[in-house]
Amino acid sequence: MSKKNSVGLPESIAFAPAQGQLFRYRAGMGMMGSAEWAQKMDDFQSAPIATNVPAGWTGTVIDTGATLVVDTTAGSRGATGGLLAASDGTSEGTATYGDKVIQLTAGKRFFMEMRAQTSLAATTDLQFGLSSLTATTNPEDLWTTTSTDLVAFGVLNGSAYPKMLADLSNFGATAETGSIAISDATWTTLAIGWDGYFLQGYVDGNLSLTWSQVVASTVPVGVGLVPFFGFRTGTAADNTGTFDYVRWAIER
Repeated sequence: MSKKNSVGLPESIAFAPAQGQLFRYRAGMGMMGSAEWAQKMDDFQSAPIATNVPAGWTGTVIDTGATLVVDTTAGSRGATGGLLAASDGTSEGTATYGDKVIQLTAGKRFFMEMRAQTSLAATTDLQFGLSSLTATTNPEDLWTTTSTDLVAFGVLNGSAYPKMLADLSNFGATAETGSIAISDATWTTLAIGWDGYFLQGYVDGNLSLTWSQVVASTVPVGVGLVPFFGFRTGTAADNTGTFDYVRWAIER
């Protein structure tokens, strides 16, 4: 019989179990809100999008000609929640952000993951993570060093291998490239893991990289950040990005 936690539920329900070497960033993490954990999962199913902003999010930075709508493509995830990002131009797109509710803390665990796909993995931007920047006219500013403080993960135009981006107070840390590529038009779960001391990136539960630079000078620990997700078309205007869900859990 599994033991109960502080919310009176079996730990196998309230906390994510270990799955061998896969999804290690989830193991032992609180999957439900409690005195020990804060968490959010958005399956993009709760309400329609209003002016490109999904319900429960603060705003969307959007280029002219770009759209973020419910995905109604036949065979899509639209029936169980899904968003489709597209644009009629090249290197244009959207970035949706929430409130400034997350702080990475030394010794406290955190993860954020996104299940998504992009039509051409090597020639688009598909990014998510944490950023200090919201007042901007360019979606990509949320995942570039234009942001004062940043932790992000995903593909950038030019490579199908997801990159980790981190910056503290515009220190100017460079991107680090993971070891696992993603495929075109294929659902992929990308994740950022923070064990309280090290920053890691995962692709479909597999460890793709561990941030190698000095955490104290490149990772915004103790800084209030907004969660975000975004997409840009890259070199072709007909590229699209689709989001199935975004979620995170953070230790109190």
